[in-house]
Amino acid sequence: FLGKDPRINREVAIKTLRYEEIDAEQIDEVKKRFFREAEAAGKLSHPNIVTIYDVGEDYEIAYMAMELLDGSDLAKYTKKENLLPTPEIVRIVSSVASALDYAHANGIVHRDIKPANIMILTNGEVKVADFGIARVMATSKTQTGVVLGTPSYMSPEQIAGKKVDGRSDLFSLGVVLYELISGEKPFNGDSIATLMYNITTTAPQAIQELSPAIPDAMAGIVEKLLAKDVEARYQTGKALADDLLACLK
Repeated sequence: FLGKDPRINREVAIKTLRYEEIDAEQIDEVKKRFFREAEAAGKLSHPNIVTIYDVGEDYEIAYMAMELLDGSDLAKYTKKENLLPTPEIVRIVSSVASALDYAHANGIVHRDIKPANIMILTNGEVKVADFGIARVMATSKTQTGVVLGTPSYMSPEQIAGKKVDGRSDLFSLGVVLYELISGEKPFNGDSIATLMYNITTTAPQAIQELSPAIPDAMAGIVEKLLAKDVEARYQTGKALADDLLACLK
């Protein structure tokens, strides 16, 4: 929703908790978690992270007011006919990596990095949205082994239901990077079960087979990001951003 902060005449974006998606007996618990996550995310202050101005409850509806963005998400740039030049991909993904590095250093894991949560503003700025919200929604449904949404961007450890840390976000960002370069997802399956099996066990097609023009160093970055073993992956967003930017030198 579009909202207005009357005190300073500022337009804001408002996100509300959709109670119809939550089991009735869990609403209070989910609300508490929503406020906790929103407050944690609200403490983040980084040029590449959407700023949260306020959280609260009005007429029994929990809401979050955040900066209003003028731009579009990355989803359209994952289509083959719309791929961006390599330097622009590097700029965007290294900005996201910096945002994640900062959030992880502050103890916050995003858990839902995907093109729809990465915004490119009309002035070219890159913003990561929806910190912490995935966790609220993922645990609000009674757990019956159902994965919410498409698990295309989930890390192997997320799919296995293990405890995740920042390196899970970096795997997800690796999936986004693969898609931005090639216009294809690294892991596919004709059912969710097959897709999840492929994420946890099979290696993706080598990115240079799909996009021969990309530098070897960049192909190496993609491969390292998509390592099944968290220890073999990039350990920090900063290390990833540094390597990406070095590809342009």
